[in-house]
Amino acid sequence: MSRKQKVHESLPLPFDQVLAAIADENKPAEITSTARPFVKWVGGKRSILDELLKRIPASYTTYYEPLLGGGALFFSLKPEKACLSDINFHLIITFQTVRDDVEKLIERLKTHAENHNKAYFLKARERLFTAKDPVEIAAWFIYLNKTCYNGLYRVNKAGKFNVPIGSYKTPAILDEENLRSCAEALKNAEITQQSFIQIKPQKNEFYYLDPPYHQAFSGYDGKGFDDEQHKQLAKICAKIDNVGGFFLLSNSDTDFIRSLYKGFTIEKISASRMVSCKGNQRGKEEELIIRNY
Repeated sequence: MSRKQKVHESLPLPFDQVLAAIADENKPAEITSTARPFVKWVGGKRSILDELLKRIPASYTTYYEPLLGGGALFFSLKPEKACLSDINFHLIITFQTVRDDVEKLIERLKTHAENHNKAYFLKARERLFTAKDPVEIAAWFIYLNKTCYNGLYRVNKAGKFNVPIGSYKTPAILDEENLRSCAEALKNAEITQQSFIQIKPQKNEFYYLDPPYHQAFSGYDGKGFDDEQHKQLAKICAKIDNVGGFFLLSNSDTDFIRSLYKGFTIEKISASRMVSCKGNQRGKEEELIIRNY
């Protein structure tokens, strides 16, 4: 059986314009760069972004992330107005440098990538704490993050970075395209070094809170994040709720954490932990998402 030929009506356009229209129709879609975290971070949330994004408040004034880490949700959400903070000095200097001086940072990282070896890594661990220039600090910080064991940031009691070198054959020290995308995403963000306890909640503001997992590695600032600090964070969440703000919090599933947030919405999800202080702890874990709306 022969197929009936489909006849199209002629287009009311000159022939050259028709050809141009067909060419445009068949062009591949333009690929736009999407910013993603430029550092690896213990407890990073890239694996549960879909779960977080579908729970974002319908509307809010300003986005706050006071336990910044890698900033996965911020980079995915790209809020128009954001206040980002963390107690980790080197992390905040690095975010500020990506925002303000990304091209100089890229040039410095090229040098680190070219010179990478074990001796250079050990030198970097010292230089991170003696450098004065923000670009130099940020470059050492990213270099160490990309080359150390499991991407950890850990300091000893003296405040010195003490993570050993990782076993990567070709560590991805420099991603120019992503750094520039991150700089664009951060251009209007306020970035400050401060503790989460300095939060002063206001009505209609949205706070995403991602503390170190309860009963897990948490020494990223040399002091850790103990039960008392988890209690303080719960009190901050209560304040946010009382003033008419919104909070979304993620943490490990323990009875202690559940007890702190009674009365709020608590949901359990499955999360992949790709960065951990112990290699055998990577994999699927149960995690809680807690919110007041």
